Amino acid sequence: MLAFKEDFFLELGKLDQDNIHFLAESFDHLPPNPYLDGGFRLRRYSHFRYTNGHLSRLPTKTFVQSSEINRFQGDVERQYEEIEDNIVQSIAFNEMFDKFKAMAHVDDEADIEVHQIRIIASPGKPTPVAPEGVHQDGFDRIGIFVIDREHISGGELQIYENRDSAPIMQYAFDHGEFVVLNDRRFYHGAAEITATEEGDAHMDVFVLTANVNRLVEVNS
Repeated sequence: MLAFKEDFFLELGKLDQDNIHFLAESFDHLPPNPYLDGGFRLRRYSHFRYTNGHLSRLPTKTFVQSSEINRFQGDVERQYEEIEDNIVQSIAFNEMFDKFKAMAHVDDEADIEVHQIRIIASPGKPTPVAPEGVHQDGFDRIGIFVIDREHISGGELQIYENRDSAPIMQYAFDHGEFVVLNDRRFYHGAAEITATEEGDAHMDVFVLTANVNRLVEVNS
């Protein structure tokens, strides 16, 4: 029989330790960001299909969100450099897709968009992790993979039932910990970060987004 997938809420997990270390190094090679958040967020962006354990890169495209979804940088077409080939071809990168697809029930034909983001913190000056505030990304499913937190305080990911409610979950994810959630059902945000010492202070995150078919076959 067929059933709706909307009974999926959220699921937590953690990546393999060796894979976390490999992915963490790749954030040191993120290019400058020419957009409104470029002073504190670096980014690469690509999109893929993941079918039978095989990852296929799709053609480069611009990224845009409506101002109804993104109140900070909506209706702006943004062009980012692609995620590096050596990362895309790695076992570590593929593990994220394995876990995201299995947990979120993503179909083989679904496009999966991936943002690789470093948020840079400064001493004594709180930096927004999510400058758009409490929000949804406009997809069915979202996966937030926190690869590394270096010399920062704050940055707890927050999950909300609606934009104006108190968070139902707040946790400082780190070292490959992640959450996959129903983006139609929940809102999310994050606490600001502050550097705890001079020098390199940052939070490194992969964000995966996808839409899914509304129906799935289940045993009756």
